[in-house]
Amino acid sequence: MTVRLMVYYKGVKMNMVRSAFETSLRNRLRKIKGSDDDDGLRSFCSYFTEGLSVPRGSVIDFHWHPGGQLRTELEGREIGTISSLDFCRAFFDLYIGDPPVSLKAKHEIGEKLVHMLRAG
Repeated sequence: MTVRLMVYYKGVKMNMVRSAFETSLRNRLRKIKGSDDDDGLRSFCSYFTEGLSVPRGSVIDFHWHPGGQLRTELEGREIGTISSLDFCRAFFDLYIGDPPVSLKAKHEIGEKLVHMLRAG
């Protein structure tokens, strides 16, 4: 499964991105495993440093691979992979759990899943 984020704003500050992900993911980790202490979260947040250039129009992909691996890519270039089923579940719970960060995205994911199941 993949979530794709497209950057529409010029001058996105990585500390704001990191902070938003960290806060949201801590809440989801507490929901999923009863604790927000997670090595995967620390690794994931370390990706979003001020040295990471994410200009307007950039694409960030998050791929959940079998075995609980989350691979993060910026413009097709890997910036890190985390091996943690709990972290993968927490990350995707942001988009398909309750409440989702975007109801529209949750519905689009559901529609694509139904399409895939019908085609397969």
